[in-house]
Amino acid sequence: MKKSNALFVVWGVIVIVLIGLLTTMGFMLKDKNEKYEVVEKRLKEAASSYADHNFLYPKDGEKIKISTKDLIDSDFLKQDELKVDKDVCTGYIILRKDMFCEYDVFIKCNNYTTKGYKK
Repeated sequence: MKKSNALFVVWGVIVIVLIGLLTTMGFMLKDKNEKYEVVEKRLKEAASSYADHNFLYPKDGEKIKISTKDLIDSDFLKQDELKVDKDVCTGYIILRKDMFCEYDVFIKCNNYTTKGYKK
């Protein structure tokens, strides 16, 4: 009986430590990704301004690709706005219309890549 109680306590401590470690790692990963999400948000805002300025409005089902180079060359974005610490990113935005205009932002950095990014 004493062995099973001791075993139960050991497994309980192991489970609690694992849950604590996984939670901590999750928060660390979230904090790291938040910086990249800020870059994605900047790109979306710049692409929206760029599309409005250039009258880029896709028809239903149509997609328009806007690169970060297009945004920088047109002064809607600065190269520094693509940096996260020392990590420089590049990417593109897909402007599409289903019912409303939607902006899908994709970036590629040394330490982060948006899910669905295609070269």
